[in-house]
Amino acid sequence: MKKILLSISALGWSLAATQLANAGGVTGNNGGFYYFTYYTGSGSTSISFPVGGGNFVGNWTSGVTDSLCGKGWNPGQIRNVGYNVGVLGGNWHSVAVYGFAPYPNVEYYITEMGANSGTFVGTLNSDGGTYNVYKGSQANGPQYKDDRTVDQSKGANHTVTMANHVNYWKAHIGSFGPTISWTVLSVEAFGGPGNCNATVW
Repeated sequence: MKKILLSISALGWSLAATQLANAGGVTGNNGGFYYFTYYTGSGSTSISFPVGGGNFVGNWTSGVTDSLCGKGWNPGQIRNVGYNVGVLGGNWHSVAVYGFAPYPNVEYYITEMGANSGTFVGTLNSDGGTYNVYKGSQANGPQYKDDRTVDQSKGANHTVTMANHVNYWKAHIGSFGPTISWTVLSVEAFGGPGNCNATVW
């Protein structure tokens, strides 16, 4: 479902040419946080930081086929991720704690708003909610894709206890590497236009 983000090259990972042919995006640091955008198709995705800190505003245009924008930490870690989403408008697919863990190159989603699919593994109770847990695949490894069965509300403070999810994946799906390439709050869309205003801490 996802292409590997451009910033992985900075970690020395090999990217397939087909994944980069029609992809764009930026990475950087702002307010003590790592940020990124990634998009494919004829549209584009932008990110700005009107408040600073962990706040970000994302905009994606008509013509994007897959768009992501977000902010968090690079290198990542298993941590408690706090967030709120003040604006989520237009076309969007999911809001998730998202990242990669090398060895065996796992792409992971802990989806707070939206849904995932794949091979159903079971359910996990964490942070006051129930998550469906799925296993999928991407070009260079597996995907672990949890989604909250009832979407969180916008504009409120929430927490994702990542350790609960990682421990479940290890026990019920497979290995999860000792290092994490990044941990971000990401908004994804399959098509535009749309926008978001979110904060992570």
